[in-house]
Amino acid sequence: MSNGTDEIKDLRQRLENTERAIGALHARDLAIVKAMAAELCEMHYKTFTLFLKGDEIARYTELWSKRLADTKRTIQGSEIIEDVIKTHDKFVKDITDYAKGESIRGITEHAKVESIKDVTEHVKRERVDNADQAMGIAHSYFKKKGKTVALPMKAVRQDDIWLVDIDVGTVRLEIAAVKVDAKTGEVLSYEIIQKK
Repeated sequence: MSNGTDEIKDLRQRLENTERAIGALHARDLAIVKAMAAELCEMHYKTFTLFLKGDEIARYTELWSKRLADTKRTIQGSEIIEDVIKTHDKFVKDITDYAKGESIRGITEHAKVESIKDVTEHVKRERVDNADQAMGIAHSYFKKKGKTVALPMKAVRQDDIWLVDIDVGTVRLEIAAVKVDAKTGEVLSYEIIQKK
């Protein structure tokens, strides 16, 4: 009987270690995205100040320095990457619309805005670029669904989809095949493929 108890303790310990490791990966990725989003917002803000003169600078600075500070606070308070990106995108859209409305001189055909959009798209394009990230997303997905056990086993990339196998069985082995979009980090679907 103690052998079964030891196995359960060992499984619980492994699960806790895995959860800690995945949590550390998520925290690191979230911190990186927060830093990048805050810097990109700052870059947008500063880019438009280069084309202003006189009273325009005072009006622009008064309005947008406060909005930038609020946006950075919102970014830092975000708990998931998607919220960080949404906050960043909203700031970029709002400040770009303002620049267009004010016809800020010197930004012909919005070349600067387009180059910044390219950087933003690049940041968002490959959100899940390794197996650990894909397994972490699948793990978080099942934890949010209330699964007490969610032990990632493997992840394989096929084109723009990560195929993740994760054990979600509480008493017996129960493998879920999860499809994670490599570009968005979104769980597209899952199905229980093996029960033992």
